[in-house]
Amino acid sequence: MSSEKMESPERASCPGYIETIAIVLLLLLLAFFGYDRMFAQKIVVVDLVGYLRTQKALLAAKEISEQQWKDSLDRVEEMLNDQAKNNPNHVVILKEVVLKNGREINVQ
Repeated sequence: MSSEKMESPERASCPGYIETIAIVLLLLLLAFFGYDRMFAQKIVVVDLVGYLRTQKALLAAKEISEQQWKDSLDRVEEMLNDQAKNNPNHVVILKEVVLKNGREINVQ
């Protein structure tokens, strides 16, 4: 046999501890972001009672007609239906029920 050393095949490179931690943190951030955007329920509030009170006051003062009042109610219904259709993970609740931390839909 010759005195030449037998060369071992090169080891496959594996990520070290720092690279592994960075990869895990990146995957965790992506998972949290994806869960928040796709699955987490969000509370959206609407001040429907205040809107109806304002509309009734305008109707009583004869500033709007009964047909305009009905049309405005139809527009509110369409807006809430669009909100529910476009954002399936949003829950729309009346403002009187939610204490805080709800994004508000402005009804005009």
